[in-house]
Amino acid sequence: MRNKNRPGAIALFSFLFSLFSFSCGLDAFYYLDYIPDSVMRDNTFARVSLPSSSSDGYSKPDEGGYFNNFVIFYRIYISGEALSGEINTSELRTRVNSSMNTDFNGLSGQTDKTSTSFSPTSNLEKLFTDRKFFKLALEGANIDSVLGRDSLGSTLDISFSPVNGERPELTLNGVSYILQRAVSGPGLNFNPVPDNRYFLNHPDLYNTANVTNERNADTATNSKTDPELRFTYVSMYIFAMGKEYLTTIYSQPTHIGIFRLAEAF
Repeated sequence: MRNKNRPGAIALFSFLFSLFSFSCGLDAFYYLDYIPDSVMRDNTFARVSLPSSSSDGYSKPDEGGYFNNFVIFYRIYISGEALSGEINTSELRTRVNSSMNTDFNGLSGQTDKTSTSFSPTSNLEKLFTDRKFFKLALEGANIDSVLGRDSLGSTLDISFSPVNGERPELTLNGVSYILQRAVSGPGLNFNPVPDNRYFLNHPDLYNTANVTNERNADTATNSKTDPELRFTYVSMYIFAMGKEYLTTIYSQPTHIGIFRLAEAF
């Protein structure tokens, strides 16, 4: 015979468990599955397979999911090296700029998919902004909307053409957007130069005198003088953000890759 009191018993048990968890200080468990590693082609192209709505934590909020949108953080590095091929070792990162390797190592504890210490409710954005990483923008579009729920299950392409003057793009669902640098971050507003904010190598961008909180705050200077500082690269990370009531939830960040900026002219 069916137990008609079972639903009520379950509700009572859930209430008592929640009360017990609260009184004992147990944290609720939130989870957004991490984004798989990108497929890099030399230092000009990356393809990222975004999680689908069936991935852990990515279902609709009314179905128990937390996801709002993906975010991409970047930092530009001034260099004297003109490297070709994928930049994927400590030696190559240091050749570009020692700060690039320092940043990569400093963030590796969060990006390590085998780590059990990552907290989905830690302030992941602050971790990046403390290292002078800024949120990527798009020309003529709100990147939070572009990388919102409609992006789930899609393939995200980021291309940095080596052709002079060709502006880097993000392509999603057949639509391409021009990448743009940020103009602000937590507690910091700046006016990047050149003022078009494109990710193109330019004398104003690799001029270390412009690396200030008022101008190129998103750029890492370089203390080396040999070889001559003449080139720029950008390192990018992606992670998912969501909400559970008033709590912001994060996935583990994934390093997209390192791209070399083409000449502006």
